[in-house]
Amino acid sequence: MSDDLIPAHIAGRRLTVLHDPKETISQEFINIGGYIRVSTPKEAQASSIEYQKDLLKQWAEVNKYNLVKVYTDIKSGEYKYLRNELNEMLNDIKKGKIKGVVAKEISRTSRDVMDILELKREIASCGGFFISIKENYDSRTDDDEFLLILHAALAQKERKQTAGRVKLTQIMKAKEGKTNSPNPAYGYMLSEDGQHYVKNPETYPILRFIIEKYIEGWGQQKLAKYLNSKGIPGPRGKKWHSNSIKTIVSNPVYLGITMYNITTTVRTADGKRKLVVRPREEWIIRENTHEPLITQEEWDKMQHIAEQRRRKYDHEWTCEKKYLGSAVLRCAECGGKVYGMRINKKKLGVKNRSGYYYRYFCNGKNGKCPPPMKSWRMEEVDKMIVDLVKELFSDEDRLMDSIKKQLSFRETRNIEILKKRADIVKRIEHINKAMKKQQIAYEEDVITLKEYRERISELRAEQQDLNETLAELDSELTSIDSVVERFNKMYNYIKEKINSFEDMPLEEQSFFIESVFEKIYLTRDYEFEKIEFKL
Repeated sequence: MSDDLIPAHIAGRRLTVLHDPKETISQEFINIGGYIRVSTPKEAQASSIEYQKDLLKQWAEVNKYNLVKVYTDIKSGEYKYLRNELNEMLNDIKKGKIKGVVAKEISRTSRDVMDILELKREIASCGGFFISIKENYDSRTDDDEFLLILHAALAQKERKQTAGRVKLTQIMKAKEGKTNSPNPAYGYMLSEDGQHYVKNPETYPILRFIIEKYIEGWGQQKLAKYLNSKGIPGPRGKKWHSNSIKTIVSNPVYLGITMYNITTTVRTADGKRKLVVRPREEWIIRENTHEPLITQEEWDKMQHIAEQRRRKYDHEWTCEKKYLGSAVLRCAECGGKVYGMRINKKKLGVKNRSGYYYRYFCNGKNGKCPPPMKSWRMEEVDKMIVDLVKELFSDEDRLMDSIKKQLSFRETRNIEILKKRADIVKRIEHINKAMKKQQIAYEEDVITLKEYRERISELRAEQQDLNETLAELDSELTSIDSVVERFNKMYNYIKEKINSFEDMPLEEQSFFIESVFEKIYLTRDYEFEKIEFKL
């Protein structure tokens, strides 16, 4: 049909022309892209990215396709920072650089049926096609998506059956009073058979010190500072934090109790994973499974102290009065956190006045803040925050420029992380080889069983520490993934409400502000000196 025959009400809308991918079925050596997705470091070891790339290249050569690029979408592990390549792949389809996408197998594209279906539809909406080698699936011959749903459902069922068998084994162990955790609670270590907790002679005295001082009245922060000042390593060899102490004083494992199957992960309507508590009847609780390190009386005292402290700091303002910036505000002079506080007017000697003043304070705990103590009127600062949001989100270009500037400062840090991560991965590989050698040495009677167990225990401990460091580095790398995309979504969300943002419920305002900003530095003169986005 000639372009001049297109009705004006359609031609005037400048709609995108969608190319039917079926036209490419009989064509040879058309440009396609390869798609690789890896979910965990274990998967990355079992089926390396390089292996999948080679397989895709060989398939393309045999089937007369031109594989121009392989796009890597990895949710964790060494290539975590490449997650944005999925978006690049879709853009390349739109621009005509590639006509379709090939993957090793459907289960390699996603773990969930709906995710796979959404990916296929995204590719189709850009005018491309999707091929899976293992299932011999081609979206160009599956108009109603029936085959894709069937293959994806079978793959998902197989994964769940495997996970179910593992879970059943763990439940049986828990019912027998055995542990499923490879990381014992602080003060314990695993028994020689790895099935139970036993007292750790090195960390037990520290645990007892924490318990006794907490009951005497020491706070979590005081305990953490004291232990760090003495150079005592915390759990997993890291520094102590208030949460480390909180975990200890609230963990019933120290009563000799084993608990399992308490929580599970579910998927929400928008596809996100959410941790929830299982029904009480599904919990597995076994008493006297290992030596208790505290008495019931000590446990009761600690829970009573914790409850008293919760009540003391459980301020009465909820929806009635909430500090909009308490999670993000920082003092521009010392960098310390700015706290919200209410002050009773009667205590200040205000006659014939009831109620409270609401203020922000910098308590200058780090000693860098010059006197006098700084305070700001809550109403004025909160209005400044609202105005800042309205100003930033009224201009998309300015918002994105600000974000990209902050990202540029992090490139050097990312390079350092990737280098450190590569060194750790090499060390883990070395440990795996060393463990294999120990096993061979034991089987050939070169070393005794005791020597074998001692060395394997040392290697496993080092491996655990390295894996935890690896997870921390991965977490830091994640922060740069899909940042611009996330802020684009936020911009689209807020632009419709920008004029009424200050009239939104405080909970919604606070949630948005805490999602967007990492830190906002406030000067003594009521000015925002520096803004850091939550990237």
